[in-house]
Amino acid sequence: MKPVKILHTSDWHLGHELAGHSREAEHDAFLAWLLDATEEQFCDVLLVTGDLYDMANPPVSAQQRLYTFIANARNRLPHLQIIMIGGNHDSALRIDLPGALVDERVYLVGGLPKKNRQPDFERICIPLENSDGQVAGWLGAVPFCRPGDLGKESLEELYAETTRQLLARANGLPIVLTGHLHVAGGDVSELSERRIVIGGEEAHAASLFSADVTYGALGHLHRPQRITGPSLIRYAGSPFPLSVTERNYRHSVTLVTMTPGEPVAEELLIPRTVPFLRVPNGGPRSLDDVVKELEALPVKTLPRDQQPFLEVSVLMETAEPHLQARILNALEGKSLRLTRINRVVQQGGHLGSLADQRQELADLHPEKVFAALHERRYAKTPDTALERAFAELLLLAETADPTLTKGD
Repeated sequence: MKPVKILHTSDWHLGHELAGHSREAEHDAFLAWLLDATEEQFCDVLLVTGDLYDMANPPVSAQQRLYTFIANARNRLPHLQIIMIGGNHDSALRIDLPGALVDERVYLVGGLPKKNRQPDFERICIPLENSDGQVAGWLGAVPFCRPGDLGKESLEELYAETTRQLLARANGLPIVLTGHLHVAGGDVSELSERRIVIGGEEAHAASLFSADVTYGALGHLHRPQRITGPSLIRYAGSPFPLSVTERNYRHSVTLVTMTPGEPVAEELLIPRTVPFLRVPNGGPRSLDDVVKELEALPVKTLPRDQQPFLEVSVLMETAEPHLQARILNALEGKSLRLTRINRVVQQGGHLGSLADQRQELADLHPEKVFAALHERRYAKTPDTALERAFAELLLLAETADPTLTKGD
């Protein structure tokens, strides 16, 4: 029997903007490349593990981009199975609803499928066909799970039962198990991602993916990476940098061949159409030094959607009332898109406490602010139970589905 070939990608974040700059041209270039790669590699399955959109209520252009891609893929590759699960940035309902309008080879799983308030494994478990049309594997489509999705079960229990259901159907064939969450040990991009936790704790790969799972396909972390566990487990990563902290990643998709023995995984590098620059390239420097370096940048005339993104980092030794004006003047006539001016304050050779630092609002992490304020008020750090409660409350607030909200 021929093996199943899966192209695993994730975290598209359609509709994403960086400091007000559109990413539509980059998404169009990626989706065109992805369709070509899917055809060139003779793939049987295209798997997208969450965060199709950048927000729960995406712009119309982002939705059109997704459905146009699906239509193009179905017309060009009629044999291809397309499986897309919801992520923490997605509205589960928005992903699920169009399912009735697509054909039987397109699976849209926005939220955890349920029947009589229990996981519906008839919808979660999907047979995978090879190029001969034979079922050559099974996939458990587990999307991002909000706290209310699990009921009395733990995440570990959901994954264990999904694995049992897959094994019962597979009859010795390889199985794939998906997820959109932060698994302990994964490398996080601080300006793009949060540590998604269920019940206040990070999941461990060994507790979710047993040795019976042939391939664990993950989404959420933007850096392509393998996770240590009892089976082959990978984050596919995002298609291009979503912040300057991701500029040195080798963005890719993962091609997985589900052989009868060990699966074979290969990274296919995604061409980067727009560079990311940071000035200075090392640590922050004085405003005078930064301005000189900016003025020395070459002058090029490029279309707006091809202009490099730029982050500027300035060491604030004294007050600089004209900082922004000087930087903008130094960039006059240069085809660059400024995304951020990072002001770094150094006091006594080190960064001060939360109260002493002048930080950008976007740089403040809720968990760190909560811990710092708790310590300031009670002269001690919050205990584990309180940290877990805050983490779950934060998750509920950040993943609330606006499409389920009644009224205005």
